[in-house]
Amino acid sequence: MSGRWPTISGSPVSEELRRRWRQAGYWTDERLGDLLERSATAWPDRVAVHTAEREHTFAEVQAESSAVARTLLDAGIRPGDVVSWVLPTAPVAIAVAAAVWRIGAVSSPIVPINRVAEMTNIFGQVRPRAVIAVPEFRGRDLAGEVEAALAAADVRYAVLLAAGDPPAGWRAVTESGPGSIPSGLEPTHPHEPCLILFTSGTESLPKAVLHSPAAIHHELRTTITDWGVTFRDRMFMASPLTHITGLLQGFMIPSRVGASAVLMERWDGEEAVDLIERTRATYMAGAMPFLRDLVTAYEKSGLDRSSLHQYCCGGAAVDPRFIEKAAELGVHAYRAWGMTELPTSTLANELDPLELRANADGRLAPGIELRVLDDDGTPVPPGTVGEFQLRGPEMMLGYVLPEHHEKAFTRDGWLTTGDVGWIGEDGWVRVTGRLKEIINRGGEKFSTREIETTVLRHPDVADVAVIGVPDERLGERIGAAVVTSRPDLGLDDLKRIVLATGLSKSKQPEVVVTVPELPRTATGKVDRRRLLELFDQGSGQH
Repeated sequence: MSGRWPTISGSPVSEELRRRWRQAGYWTDERLGDLLERSATAWPDRVAVHTAEREHTFAEVQAESSAVARTLLDAGIRPGDVVSWVLPTAPVAIAVAAAVWRIGAVSSPIVPINRVAEMTNIFGQVRPRAVIAVPEFRGRDLAGEVEAALAAADVRYAVLLAAGDPPAGWRAVTESGPGSIPSGLEPTHPHEPCLILFTSGTESLPKAVLHSPAAIHHELRTTITDWGVTFRDRMFMASPLTHITGLLQGFMIPSRVGASAVLMERWDGEEAVDLIERTRATYMAGAMPFLRDLVTAYEKSGLDRSSLHQYCCGGAAVDPRFIEKAAELGVHAYRAWGMTELPTSTLANELDPLELRANADGRLAPGIELRVLDDDGTPVPPGTVGEFQLRGPEMMLGYVLPEHHEKAFTRDGWLTTGDVGWIGEDGWVRVTGRLKEIINRGGEKFSTREIETTVLRHPDVADVAVIGVPDERLGERIGAAVVTSRPDLGLDDLKRIVLATGLSKSKQPEVVVTVPELPRTATGKVDRRRLLELFDQGSGQH
């Protein structure tokens, strides 16, 4: 497939590194396309998915997946073709994901909150041969938006498939019905592209990332082992299944061990508590806003314990207070650091001390290497802040577009993450921010995350995002967007909390805007392009 995916021939992974990963068992010949099929064969009557409405067995989900696979084949989709799917967090998304891999096609999930402009960028990069979508999504004509985006990107597709009543020009995604797959048609090869994910696009247009089955299986093995996930677990997932977190922990991890997934299509903290307790869910993963809402909802419910045993928190800056509050509910919450390009760089688990779980981002996952560099590109000793570069067995094959791929890796094969932080003598990683989240104020450089963590200590601050606001004299000033229930909370309050916690006066916010909620992406990350617009509008206290 090197002709279809030019990044493969330009892989940064050396032969020596490939040999080492194979010998260590990090890379195997396992494939992803038979994951659901094997689960359904081993445990046909076991519950694979719980929703608010009903339970779905592995056999039921696999039957739907088989029908999807046959429909794609009958429509002319072949190994290596890209299938984009725009689906909510529901069992049909699992069926579709498994079907695409079963026939050797490349899966390109798209978060359904995206609209025409975002989908045009996505379709323009991946050039799908088939698109699967629900006709309507939260009152929107999603099918119409898909068609408009395909036209704008000038994509020549083979078929449009609807998960629901098909509109004109579309076919039903299970039209062909369940049945056997033609003999000789194998799932995607372990080292070929099988999955295209998109970066969050918080600072620029989202970029298409290519992954292989070998990389994803390494992710599955390491997380299952470290978190101790077994068939007894019920994994609660409210993140989109079209995102790496949802796909891994709402489908692949539970399927691999025979556990159940508990899917919530639209997030609501109080409804989540009800569904978690009703299904006796044991594990959850999500960004900081989910954890905050969940803890708050438990406090309102009057329940003093949760059935959840573990919560993996990542995707954005984490407020240590809520990891500590989760502990009071019996939930062992911990932080993890990863990215679309290398999903789980660090791991922690329930056995780790609360102080570390709340204030550090985990230990390096098996096979993952980290180097920390100063501004001159020189490695720094433990405890020293610098730029993070990574490499490891679950690293992406590369970006789809060559112009993105060329900037992603160093000449010696390290992934440039854009993250900044340090690793301690204890082996724990602390992420302090991003290179683009460093404020340069008159030549002095400050981490936005450090200031955010400090401002969050104010009892009236529910959420905050700090950003560099352009300034003619200093280059940038420190801007803070604050979520608060106190209407009179002002700039002086934020300045006082910064000084009270021991930071220098130069790190005090200089302009503040209050907002009902921070602008975020579907995965919970602060959307910094939209955030800056709040300050560009000229509002706020100076």
